[in-house]
Amino acid sequence: MNLKILTLAGLFAAVPVLLEAQSVTYSLPRTTVVVEVDAVQETFFAGPYARFASKYLGIDAEQRDASRVFLQEIRILSRVEADPAARYSTDIRGGEERFLALSSQGLVSFQDRTEAGDYTWRFDPQARYDFAKESVTAPTKTEVRTVWKEVQTDTAIVQVPVEESYEVEKTLEMRAQEAAKMVLKARQERFNITIGNTDATYSGEALGAAIRELEKVEKEYLRLFVGRTVRRQLNESFDIIPQPGTQKYLAFRLSDADGIVTEGSAMPYYLEFTPDEVVEGGLRDSKNAIRYRIPAPCLVKLTADGHTLAKARIPVFQLGAESTVPVK
Repeated sequence: MNLKILTLAGLFAAVPVLLEAQSVTYSLPRTTVVVEVDAVQETFFAGPYARFASKYLGIDAEQRDASRVFLQEIRILSRVEADPAARYSTDIRGGEERFLALSSQGLVSFQDRTEAGDYTWRFDPQARYDFAKESVTAPTKTEVRTVWKEVQTDTAIVQVPVEESYEVEKTLEMRAQEAAKMVLKARQERFNITIGNTDATYSGEALGAAIRELEKVEKEYLRLFVGRTVRRQLNESFDIIPQPGTQKYLAFRLSDADGIVTEGSAMPYYLEFTPDEVVEGGLRDSKNAIRYRIPAPCLVKLTADGHTLAKARIPVFQLGAESTVPVK
């Protein structure tokens, strides 16, 4: 766990300003624990012809969409920042070295505010898949019908047959039957090429290329029956600021349908803090003293369903003790 503290070079660069000032404003540090979560969501999209798979191909196909999420890695990190609720001002003339020593140890901070950083949208939209873009079967077909039209001749009006072509929309089962025929045809062609039962002769690379192309065609049509699984990577991070008196915090929830979230009824993952006792001390007269924080070493556990998934020891400033030292 890397704690961010001001370097001595940066601190002594501020000495001329401190020497001229009557007083300085500083903040006490606080610790934010960051939980970074990596997971993979697998979303299955049922094929549009799934309910016809048994009838035309003799196979069972799942007819409902489904999702599931797998955790890959969880990291527990810590970040030290200025506590906006613990800001103080004091005259440090004559005690500059003492103040700089506390700052170099990270026990006080020159920062007046917490830097927000770049804003990112935490939750990705749900995965989608459109089988319509796999236009392997035409949605319509051409039919020919015969109509009778009246024709004026020199002697009379007679009716003659005329053929007209028009487009009709195929039913879902008609398209499924057409796709099934293509699957079976591709399998038969691959079998014929393999055993040499074709008019054309294939050998070497040509044989492999022909078989691969037939396998591709079969998969494209078969996917309309057996469906498709889409995988997407999920990467989220959650900031938790421990407070005195509270030891258990909801870190995130893991939902098969929604991924990594913080709300809802999905499986909760908690962060539990068990701090060591830190003894307070020092002066109480803050006008002639410099306040600082001593962090409390905490055993931090990530738990879910009563099981501990990860643990680490992290120093947490705001759960420790505040103390003071005289300026002079």
